[in-house]
Amino acid sequence: MKNININLGEIKLDTLNPNDFKDYWEMIANDQVAKKTGFEPVKDESKAKMLFQSENEDHVTFVIRLVDSGKVIGLINLFSEIGENFEPVYDNLELGYFMNNNYQKRGYMTKALSAVLENFDEASLIEATVNQNNEPSMKVLNKLGFHQIDKYDGYKTFELKLS
Repeated sequence: MKNININLGEIKLDTLNPNDFKDYWEMIANDQVAKKTGFEPVKDESKAKMLFQSENEDHVTFVIRLVDSGKVIGLINLFSEIGENFEPVYDNLELGYFMNNNYQKRGYMTKALSAVLENFDEASLIEATVNQNNEPSMKVLNKLGFHQIDKYDGYKTFELKLS
């Protein structure tokens, strides 16, 4: 399911393309987005370009795009969980996602993640780890049927069994 194009009304799920760099950097450089998702904001353009180019190498990246303007307002990543011997466990995926602050609290992420989960049949289990203070993200996961399985160092882990 690497190539996706699903219209969801005001937004659509799409693949990342080279013209999306400006929107991508706007999100990863944002202090609030970084804090909520647990990474350091990327202010250096060359580092941002390196991260942008690596987006589809080790995992699958979907963008949440406004239908009217084409602006990328969010990203969803799925990547293989690392097992005990540091080998990928292809049936178990890790989920990561973030959204531009200006477009949060509109239901876009719930709608987009729901579409990804409905169309993704390449795994039996998906896990997501979120900052324990990120209530909106935990609310999204709960709406989608994820259940909390762990809590550690200020984070909570949720899982969804697909099969």
